[in-house]
Amino acid sequence: MKSKKDIHICGEVFKRKRTHFSFETLYKQIENMSELKKLQEFPSLQTVSLNGTNINDSGLQYVSQCATITNLNLTFTNITDKGIPHLVNLKKLQWLRLKETNISEKSVPYFNQITGLTSLQIHETEISGKDMAILNLPNLEELLVDCEDDLDYETLLHLSKKLPQCEIICKGKGVFRNGNFEF
Repeated sequence: MKSKKDIHICGEVFKRKRTHFSFETLYKQIENMSELKKLQEFPSLQTVSLNGTNINDSGLQYVSQCATITNLNLTFTNITDKGIPHLVNLKKLQWLRLKETNISEKSVPYFNQITGLTSLQIHETEISGKDMAILNLPNLEELLVDCEDDLDYETLLHLSKKLPQCEIICKGKGVFRNGNFEF
């Protein structure tokens, strides 16, 4: 029996009191992106994981209308630079994971507008260390980004001085902290 307290999204049923949302089905295929506007019906929703789904930029428009989200996982999705401006609407967003998405340096200025970010994972995208020169997030504590060449290295070294509280992790290469690099 269905409860009036249940929320139906893309053929799956969820309790309204949830604080974390993810589909039960792995690699969920979202047929109608507007279904995601129902995320607003969760009064205390904090975490949304759409990892591995086919969410796209238009779907992100609906997700970004859920003002309570603090943690958003969009890894292995179809998000592009066109969808990133929607994230600026998420004023409480602290953790953002965009690994293996189709974003580039065009998204970086929008990250600067998400001022509450404490963790940003953008490795394995078209963004590399040199693209971080304009990053200005004073609350950022963790950044995962690719570092492929000397320009990436120099840019991230400078950024680690500018953001001394931030640990800049280059997977498989090392970590930048307060103007230093450690393997």
